[in-house]
Amino acid sequence: MEITEVKVFPFEPGDLQKNLKAYAEITVDDALILRGIKIFEKENGGIFITFPAIQGKDKTFHDIVIPKTPDIKSQIRDAVVGAYKKTKSEG
Repeated sequence: MEITEVKVFPFEPGDLQKNLKAYAEITVDDALILRGIKIFEKENGGIFITFPAIQGKDKTFHDIVIPKTPDIKSQIRDAVVGAYKKTKSEG
């Protein structure tokens, strides 16, 4: 699997999700686009991502995209966080 493109869409967060800083989408093997990745910044400066999820009738969230291996999850995270940092540094 190769991540062939990463797009980051930063925005000013509202009060409800003040740590949510951007959305991202990735293209895999120039064939599959995955949208709805959220980028969060922790108060201590750490960055983490979440994959698209849907809220069930029981009000809990269920992931609709699940990386099958830790390596793939890490590869996606590194690409998204790297693109986010680059976008942020460009201003």
